Amino acid sequence: MKIALVATGGTIGSRKNSEGVIKLDSAATTHISSIVGADSVFDSLTTHSERMQFSDLNELRKIVGRALDTKPDGVIITHGTDTLASTSSYLAYAFCDTKVPIVMCSADLPLTEPESNGFAVLNSAKTFLAHGKPGVYVVYKNPDCAPAIHHAARLLPAHLHDHFYKSIGGECEFKDTGLMHGLDFNLVEHKVLCIIPYVGLDYSVFNLDGYSAVVHSAYHSGTVNAAHFNAFAAAHPDIPMFMTAGRKKYDGQVFVNNVVQCHGITRPALYMKVLIGLNNNIKDLAAFVRKNACGEIVEKY
Repeated sequence: MKIALVATGGTIGSRKNSEGVIKLDSAATTHISSIVGADSVFDSLTTHSERMQFSDLNELRKIVGRALDTKPDGVIITHGTDTLASTSSYLAYAFCDTKVPIVMCSADLPLTEPESNGFAVLNSAKTFLAHGKPGVYVVYKNPDCAPAIHHAARLLPAHLHDHFYKSIGGECEFKDTGLMHGLDFNLVEHKVLCIIPYVGLDYSVFNLDGYSAVVHSAYHSGTVNAAHFNAFAAAHPDIPMFMTAGRKKYDGQVFVNNVVQCHGITRPALYMKVLIGLNNNIKDLAAFVRKNACGEIVEKY
């Protein structure tokens, strides 16, 4: 089996120095390559994932493309945990039509630490490549659990206080619908504001000058302060506001016309999809966002 490794850094691509600080280290890339038996290694972009910018995503997409040009049986991408859900969603859209499995891997600790879950993650990724279907996936091992395979555009961000990753939906089925075919994935600086609700949220503090859209999360029950959000949206009628509401479906008359309810999609997947739509000047952005590209929208879960 021919494996291409794209190493981007992160904790899995780091070592602890003498002061206990986690630092990027090329020795970690060599170690990873040995574990998975990589035939080729692409490591021109390495960073801690909290520093990821649009330019990094654009470069990463190009690197993955070059890795695919070597005709591997599969690609393993190592990445930090902080922005894993965002990068995985972006790559799921960009490589909807991949003919081989692409698997992203992260770890909670460097591989030099005995407690690291990185070994289990990498070995599971290698096993999956041998039997997995084409698509973009994430492998991660939660504490006291076996490694799990996640649809790359269904992954939820981990919480601050733990190292748990989960995804929405049941069966991890990656299905290319053709929605993304022919699109330009070179992200430019479109400004999309992400709002996460909290008690006392004051919408008046947001200045939307220069913004192209808003992505609004909901509470765990899929609700928001509808009256306040609606007033905010009404004050900015030319800016589409995409609300990811889980299972909750508000009556269509609750919100003004520029609020688009998006059910069964994660915030990172929605955010990346809106950016791609804006980048390609999609005329009916609401319709575009509500269509499935690769199985990221879950009808029932």
